[in-house]
Amino acid sequence: MSKYKLMLLSFFAALLFFSVSSCKKEDKVSDAPVSRERVYAVVTQNAAVSTLQDSIEVNGEVDVKTNVAIYPEIGGKLASLTVEVGDRVNKNQVIASVDPSKPGYNYIISPVKSTISGVVTQVISRAGTTVTTSTGIVTVGDIDNLVIHANIPERNVGELKKNLVADVFFPAYPDIPFKAHITWISPVVNAASRSKQIELTLDRKDPRINIGMFPKIRLYTTVYEGYIVVPDDAVVTRAGQDYVFVIQKNDEGGEIARRVPVKKLITIDNDTIISEGLSEGEMIVIDGMDVLVDGSRVNRVENQ
Repeated sequence: MSKYKLMLLSFFAALLFFSVSSCKKEDKVSDAPVSRERVYAVVTQNAAVSTLQDSIEVNGEVDVKTNVAIYPEIGGKLASLTVEVGDRVNKNQVIASVDPSKPGYNYIISPVKSTISGVVTQVISRAGTTVTTSTGIVTVGDIDNLVIHANIPERNVGELKKNLVADVFFPAYPDIPFKAHITWISPVVNAASRSKQIELTLDRKDPRINIGMFPKIRLYTTVYEGYIVVPDDAVVTRAGQDYVFVIQKNDEGGEIARRVPVKKLITIDNDTIISEGLSEGEMIVIDGMDVLVDGSRVNRVENQ
């Protein structure tokens, strides 16, 4: 073999050696760990015992407690009507007259008197119409004693009782809660609407409230005391089971989130009552729990 060929073989042998050595180094590097366990930022708070009160929200209508229709004592033509809606009348005040005359016969005009003191709330018959003793002329109501009527759905009637308190909101004064309480509950459920009517009385008379107004009513019902209360968003539902994430220490002294099954009793507004699974003082995750799994490492941050 010539000297030239020997040098060429030595060159290729050296090149092969360095290539193999480089691959081994690369394999060694690729076997080294390149990732770290992820830590999730969460917001927490301590589970605490609190008191919540449930409520029912319905629409209502302002009415008078006493509203009486005034009828004539004799039939005939309504000859005159001296009052209009909103007029105040006294008991035995003449408000209209009826002419009972017929063709060929003239009779004395018969006065129509109010049977109560109050305010005319409705005009039923106008002058010139023919009326009988069963035809209403006007209705008179006692506006000094206003009430609010509302219909409660059948599913909620078990929570009704006298003196339950309510906040009443009127469109004209949306930010002012007028206080009221139940003074009457119907003994029957309306078959058509599947609801029971209640009557509320305002705690204080107020000239801003008028007959015919349609307020929204928040009626306060059951009080729940002695239960753990958490934000509703803190409860995660997975595969039909409700959970919260509780912060615990791991073996290295860091913090992890443990998924704890709980039982919800009721949610009121944005708060949920927990009847089983949590103890007072346990630290729970209230924000950031959507990405957590059982045992996730966490870093607690301040609630903004």
